[in-house]
Amino acid sequence: MEQSVERLGYVVMGVPDLAESTRFYSNVGHLTVHDRSAGTSFLGGGYDHHWLRLEENQHRRGLMRVGFRLTGDEALAEVANRLDERGIRFEEIGDLEGDGIDRGLRFVDPDGVEVDVYTDMLSRAVKPAQDAVRMTEMLHAVWFSSDPVAAHRFYADVLGFRASDWIKRNAVFMRSANNYHHSLGIFRSSPQRAASMDHFCILVENIDDVMRARNIALRQGAQLQKDVLRHAASGSISVYIADPMTGISFEFCTEHDIVDADHRPRLLEGSPITRDVWQAGSPGLARNAPLGATSDTPLPRVSEEGGVADMANSIA
Repeated sequence: MEQSVERLGYVVMGVPDLAESTRFYSNVGHLTVHDRSAGTSFLGGGYDHHWLRLEENQHRRGLMRVGFRLTGDEALAEVANRLDERGIRFEEIGDLEGDGIDRGLRFVDPDGVEVDVYTDMLSRAVKPAQDAVRMTEMLHAVWFSSDPVAAHRFYADVLGFRASDWIKRNAVFMRSANNYHHSLGIFRSSPQRAASMDHFCILVENIDDVMRARNIALRQGAQLQKDVLRHAASGSISVYIADPMTGISFEFCTEHDIVDADHRPRLLEGSPITRDVWQAGSPGLARNAPLGATSDTPLPRVSEEGGVADMANSIA
């Protein structure tokens, strides 16, 4: 099957205080406010109209929707046909004046995640100035599912995603047509946690940008959800910053692998070394320690069943 999705386009989150969240993602996330409307802020770091859409919502906090950019008009028709064949309801979307999207579809996946796919988005004429953290693109999003195997099958069959790697069968990384290791990650969780987002990731130019983002976040009083690490699956060097308003974290990463089109997915072990290869060779630490652990950090034992979901953000 042809890959219908080119890349991740945007994430939509509900926040209790729009002004506070907008300031947070401007000051700590280094995103620029590209547009505003009543109760909504559109932020980005590239030419796209937005990478992150924040909607003030007192009742729904966290992930509301994700948007994927399609490879073209033909892909839009193909996705509509696949949804029809499976009896999945969808609606047409597209409002250049309202949300900056040209033509697209909106549907809900088996776990309850609302998904947009679209052909094009308004583009800024000039990329925002980036003196501190030089961002390249919105790279991937990771959320939870009660059945990652079934979720993988859905996204492969409907949108043409391809598995790049698995963590046992508890987590799957899926790539789109841009062939970055993953545009989408799905991790096993309880049914109650399904459809909630763990994190989204912004690709930056190099490790200096990762470290500047880290240090600026700390100076701004933000908390690191996980400190600097290198992932075995994607090869990326990352830092995770906690969003105190939603419980979601956002990741800045660099050196994220681009895989071959015929790449065969690996079945990786579910260990801390898979989450962070820099833990290898550290007696005791590699087996038991949470990521970001220091000599002063307790080394709790994490059950294999719970560990994948609880520390999923550290794997992607």
